[in-house]
This record gives sequence, C-alpha cells and structure tokens, in this order.
Amino acid sequence: MRRLLHIIIYIGALFCSLPASAITADGKFVVVLDAGHGGKDPGTIGSSPRNREKDIAYNITMEVGRLLKNNHPEIKLVYTRSTDVFIELGRRAEIANKAKADLFVSIHVNALPKNAGHYAYGVQSYTLSLKSVGTNLEVEKRENSVIALEGDAAKKYNYGSSTEANIMYELMQDHDMKESVVFAKMAQDEMVHTGGRKDMGVRQANLAVLRLTYMPSVLLEVGFISTPEEERFLMTRDGQNLMAKSIYNAIAKYAAQKTGKEAKLEKPTAAPVQNTTTPTTPAQTSEVSKQESTPAAVSADKPSGPRTVYKVQVLSGSVKLKSNDKQFKGLKCEIHQKDGRYTYTYGSATTLEEAKELRKSILDKFPQAFIVTFEE
Repeated sequence: MRRLLHIIIYIGALFCSLPASAITADGKFVVVLDAGHGGKDPGTIGSSPRNREKDIAYNITMEVGRLLKNNHPEIKLVYTRSTDVFIELGRRAEIANKAKADLFVSIHVNALPKNAGHYAYGVQSYTLSLKSVGTNLEVEKRENSVIALEGDAAKKYNYGSSTEANIMYELMQDHDMKESVVFAKMAQDEMVHTGGRKDMGVRQANLAVLRLTYMPSVLLEVGFISTPEEERFLMTRDGQNLMAKSIYNAIAKYAAQKTGKEAKLEKPTAAPVQNTTTPTTPAQTSEVSKQESTPAAVSADKPSGPRTVYKVQVLSGSVKLKSNDKQFKGLKCEIHQKDGRYTYTYGSATTLEEAKELRKSILDKFPQAFIVTFEE
C-alpha cells in the first residue's frame, strides 16, 4: 500500500511537470501527423515489392497535412517524418510530446499473415490498451516489431509486467484515453462513410507508439494490403486521397470541438480507381521535420476517358458461384474475375452518393458490403 501511495505521488508530480496544452500556449491546436514506418522499415508489403506500407502511409499523411494547412491555418502541424527515413517509435512520441500536441494521429496499412488462408477487408482505429487483447495480438506484434530494428534504443520501452509499472502507466494514460476513443470513433466513422470502406471497428492494443505519448493518440489502419482489391485501392492516388480526406475530416471535427471554431469538411470528389500503380517514394534525406511545415503532396496523373461506375461488393472468393446461389440472399449480382479470384457486386451507380445509398439499401443482408469502382 505504501509503495502504491509513492507511485501515485510520483505520478502527480509528473503530471505537474508535463507540458500544458498547446492551445493555452500560443492559441493554436497542435496536431502531430505520423506516417508509419519509413527508411529501412518498409512496413507491410503487397503483391509487388514496390507496394509498400511506408509509401502509402507517407502519401496519405502528406495529403492530410495539405488539407489541414489550406483549410485550417489555426491548426499547427508537426510531422514525425516528412521524408523516407527510419524514425524510432520512441522518437516519434518524443516529437509529439515536445510539440505539446493536442492530438497524435499515426497512419498505417494493415495486413494478414501470408499463411492466413483468407482475406480481410476494412478499416480499423486503435487506441491504447496496456493489456493484450487476443484478437488484436497480431496487430500488436506487427506494429511493435519495428522495435527489433532499434537496437539498444529499444530498452526505453520497458514492457515489464510488474504491478507497479502497470499502475504507473495506467494512471499516466487515463486522462487521455477517453479523448482518444472520441477521436477514434470520429476517424472510423469518416473512413467508413466518407471513404466507403468496410467498418472493422474501434479497437484497443498495446502499441508502443501510443503508449509513450502524453496526449489523445490514435493509430489508423486504412486497409489491408494483403487483400488484392484493397491493395489496388490503396495503390492509387485517388484511393490515397479519399482516405486522406476521411482522416482530415475527423481531425477538423475534433479540433472544432476543442477550439469552438468551424470545421471545414471535404467531400469526396471521386472514388478510387481500381488500377495498380506504383507509389511515389518520398525524396531521400537525413533530417526529420520537427517544425510546422507542409511538404508538397506527390502527384500522379489521373486516368481520363473511360467513365467511372460505382458498384457495391458483397462477396469474393476463389470459387465461382452460380447466379442463383443462396449466398447472394436473393440479390441479382454481377460476377467479376481477375487473377484467379471472383468478386461479386450489386447494382451500379454513376456517383459516389448514389453508391452510398445503394450500399445502405442492402446492409441488412450484407452488413460488410463496401463500394468499389470500375471503368466502362
């Protein structure tokens, strides 16, 4: 009991020494954007060695920053990396803590193990949990695995399981946990409704990059690069920009709640085109941007000519189903074949808004349905 009292006294003193909110310091709401992985750490890899998580995360992060800078000058931006460099997890948190950030957003791409035997679809938003949750253990292993690249620097993470250590961290993180969940729900809602992606929910995991920050912090998984359809989605500029708009909207809404200022929201102008493209790799440099800056988003030519059509995907698999198969639940679905796999879509729309209504009309039968695009 005496030891517990000492810990509580220590934490109280630590809270007093922590930086105050940036809003009280200079009147700006401070957001730290963290592009996952980088440099020698490529993150998850898709069907081609060129399809790397670090590039997708970078492009989305830079676009989020561009939108924030253009629409919300009252928000101060800080990047943990603005180039293709390796940044330790502890250093990322240190940048956020030093900036006295009001919100930390880490952007990543999901993947299933190669021997999973099945595909997964959708987006997830993670907040901190100091205890491993069985269903999220693979995410913890993957996102924390970068520690192995840090050598002696990894000692600072102190993943000890002592009662005293857990009490200390729980007390330190408790005041930010509720706010993290608030933002995570906003981000998840935007990625599902603005981005048209499948909802895999707001979850918790013991992630080092979140554990070391002293502000509301969320890690976003924007899709599965291990799933062919989602890989194609994430490898297009349109797909990356759509996810960036979703994340931007969530940040704008959250900042508006805290500052009382109006949130200027973005509407998606186009859905992603399901073509495989090579991401642009950020320029090589040895410096990390710690100050407010907005690197120019890397651009790519958008396809022209063919008409974009929106459909709602309900099923996929390696076996071709008959048109009257009971798995369609009475719906008349189209069959599409590519690379030995079959996807099944319902309906057709010429605008994203129409497609959203189309998806909504079948959610009672296919709650996991999501929007895809085709060129005709």
